[in-house]
Amino acid sequence: MSPAIFRALACCFSLALYVTQSVRSLRPAIFTSKGIEFLTMIAPSSRTDNFHYAIRNIVRAAEEHERAGRQVIYLNIGDPQIYGFRPPEHLIEAVARALHDRFTGYASSKGLLEAREAVAAYATGLGARTEPDHVFITSGASEAADLLLTALVNPGEEVLIPAPGYPLYPAILNKLGARPIKYRLYEENGWQPSSDEIESLIGERTRAIVLINPSNPTGAIIPDAVVARLLEIAARHRLLVIADEVYRELCFADRPTPASVLAEEIGIPLVTLESLSKTHLVPGWRVGWMRFTHAGRLQDLTNAILRLAGGRLCAPTPTQYAIRPALEGDRSFQLDFRRELRRRRDLALSRLSEIRGLSCVPPQAAFYMMIKVKELGGRTDERFVLDLLRSTDMLVVHGSGFGADPREGYFRLVYLPDERTLDLVFDRLKSFMMNWRAS
Repeated sequence: MSPAIFRALACCFSLALYVTQSVRSLRPAIFTSKGIEFLTMIAPSSRTDNFHYAIRNIVRAAEEHERAGRQVIYLNIGDPQIYGFRPPEHLIEAVARALHDRFTGYASSKGLLEAREAVAAYATGLGARTEPDHVFITSGASEAADLLLTALVNPGEEVLIPAPGYPLYPAILNKLGARPIKYRLYEENGWQPSSDEIESLIGERTRAIVLINPSNPTGAIIPDAVVARLLEIAARHRLLVIADEVYRELCFADRPTPASVLAEEIGIPLVTLESLSKTHLVPGWRVGWMRFTHAGRLQDLTNAILRLAGGRLCAPTPTQYAIRPALEGDRSFQLDFRRELRRRRDLALSRLSEIRGLSCVPPQAAFYMMIKVKELGGRTDERFVLDLLRSTDMLVVHGSGFGADPREGYFRLVYLPDERTLDLVFDRLKSFMMNWRAS
C-alpha cells in the first residue's frame, strides 16, 4: 500500500470515528463549505434537572392556555401589585429622589450603609442586638436564601425544611447537591410542626433548620413556645436556624415574636431573612436582606457569604434607598392593607364553605389558602390543578409543588383579587367541583 493511500485511509477512519462519537454524544455533525456544523443545542448542566420551582413552572401550562385564546385568572403568585395594590408614596419618592439626586453606582457588596443601619436599628428595636456589619442587603429574600445556603452546605449535607413549605429552599439545595429533609406541618393541628419529629430527623450531616413563620403556603403562625423549643433543639445539636419571616408584619392576629429575639435570649446563632416585597407592596423592586443574631459565632460563614456576594458586585442600588423610610417612616398603609386582606380572606373562607368536597384551615397571615380536595379519585394534585385550569381558566398551585404528598389533594390559592373576582373564582370552583365529583 502506497503512503498516500495509507494516509487517505487513516484520514477516513479518523473522520468516521469523529462522526460516531458525535452521534453517541447526541451532537451529530454535518459538513458544509465552511467546515463542521452541529445540529443540536449545547447540553445544559445536570444540576438544572433538579431545580424545580412550582410557583413559576405551572405558569407554562397557563401560557399555553392563553395561546389557545383563553383568558386566565392567575391565583398562583403572591404579587399584590397584580391585584391593584400600590406601594406607599414615601417609598416611591425616596427611590425617585435617589435616582435623580443620589449615588446609584455600585454599592458595597453588603449593601448601602444607610440601608444596613436602618435594618440594624429595626432589629435592635425588636430586641435582637444587631450591628450594620451583621446585615447583608440582597436582591429580595430569595437571593439571601441562595447566598446563605450556598455558603453553608456541601454536597450530601442536609437541611431540614417544612412540608408544605416555600419551594425555593429545596430547589436551591437540590442545585447545590445537598439534601432537603422535610419535616411535616400537620393540618389537623393547624399546620403546626412536631418538635419531636424534627429532632428525630437530625443526623450527622444535618447543618440547619429552616423555619418559615408565618408559613407560605398555609398562612399558619408557629407559636413562640414551639419556636423556642425548636431553637433549643438546634442549640443542642449545633445547627444553624434560618428564620424566614417575610410575612411577619402581615398577621391578622398577634404577630409571632421574631425568632432572632428568642435566639438572643437563648444564646443561639440565627439568620433572619426579611423583605419589603410583600409588606410594603414592592415585589418587583427586589429589596431584601439577611441579618445575623450572635454574629460573632458566625464569622466564617459571613466571610464566605461576603465572598459570594462580591461575585455579583451588589444588590440593585436605587431601591435600597427605600429601606430606611420603609422601616422608620409611616406604616399606616399596612393597617389598610391588612384590613383589606382580612376582608378578602373572610370572603374566600365563606365561599369555600359552600363547596362540597373542599376544606381549609383558616390562614392567620399573608394572602394564601391551602385548600384540601377531600377525594382525588385516584388522581394527583397536579392533575387536579391542570384539569381546573382547562375547565375554568383559573391557575392555582398544586400542594406537591410545596412538598406535600401529591395524593393528599392540596392546592394553594392566592386570595388577593377584589371581591368581585373572588366571587367569580369561587363560582367557577363550585361548578368545577360538582362536575369533578360526578366524574
